[in-house]
Amino acid sequence: MRTGETLAALFWLAIALGITWSGWELGLGSLSDPGSGSMIFWVGAVMAALSLATLVVALRQPAAAGLASLWHDLRWWLVPYVVVLLALYAWLLPVLGFFASTVLLLLILFMTIDRRSWIAPPLGALLITAGAYVVFHRWLGTQLPAGEAERWLGQHLPLIFGRS
Repeated sequence: MRTGETLAALFWLAIALGITWSGWELGLGSLSDPGSGSMIFWVGAVMAALSLATLVVALRQPAAAGLASLWHDLRWWLVPYVVVLLALYAWLLPVLGFFASTVLLLLILFMTIDRRSWIAPPLGALLITAGAYVVFHRWLGTQLPAGEAERWLGQHLPLIFGRS
């Protein structure tokens, strides 16, 4: 039994049960006319199920060797690395625009953190960014920052990158 994981699972189980109870008190309503507590209740129920699953896994695992085992094979340097990259992304976003900044961020992350091949990072960065752009800008109508790269893309690919 791992004490830390067990305590964390019990903590989140208590929170989940509180959320579920709050949803129940607000009223669930029916399937065709959900009450104000319906969504809260079901979110709490899913949280409780996940907490119970985590609790079962924590109780079945053998105890850890000690505090040093927590840091074994841990790439702690990734946290400040990603924080710095996100700060640079936020700084470049108004200058380069959503598309160029996001492609650049994803390309750097894919190339440096866990590169599998040379073709997957640029292809993944382009496809993920283009998909997010189409979903959020074209379909949902969200305004995204436009930089010089997007102005150029808007002129040459107006069907995808044109401002609506």
